[in-house]
Amino acid sequence: MHSKLTLAEQETIILWDNELDTASIYTHDPRLLRRLAELSAKYPDDCIFEKNGAGKSKFYRVPKKLIAIRTPYSEERRKRQREQALQENYRERFSGNPGDAAGEET
Repeated sequence: MHSKLTLAEQETIILWDNELDTASIYTHDPRLLRRLAELSAKYPDDCIFEKNGAGKSKFYRVPKKLIAIRTPYSEERRKRQREQALQENYRERFSGNPGDAAGEET
């Protein structure tokens, strides 16, 4: 009988061995599973699917350089980066780059 895991039970474990250049990731998290599957499809030599675990969990091996712990974003930084992304998106959509239908004149 399968019982659905609670959010608390959908854990992720990252094993960091100091002798290796890679880390092992074990996860039940559906969002992380999707992201790892995408990375594995796009970069099969770097993000390696190792095996299925219990239930829907999976094991992957990734280069340690892909794992980062960063300082939290301040609200000011978050706002500044959001505004910058909106401006860049606007420029890309309406810049009139070659092959871009928005900027062509007839």
